[in-house]
Amino acid sequence: MRKTLARTTAATAIALGALTAGAGVASAGTVDVPEVPSNPTGADYVNAWNESGAHLGAGAAGLVSSAWAGAIPSILGA
Repeated sequence: MRKTLARTTAATAIALGALTAGAGVASAGTVDVPEVPSNPTGADYVNAWNESGAHLGAGAAGLVSSAWAGAIPSILGA
């Protein structure tokens, strides 16, 4: 009984540590705002649109990883 409890506790601690460390690494990036020149062409608008879409995807991924990292302590009551 005691061995099973110790193994279960160790496995849970390792899993939670891996989840928490991975979420911190995923949300550590910075974002450069796309700029449109004062006299933009169609290509400038397309490039700004594409860069904004990339930032949206990165932001969504950061939001999900942060929510996942925050869910663990709230579930465990820590």
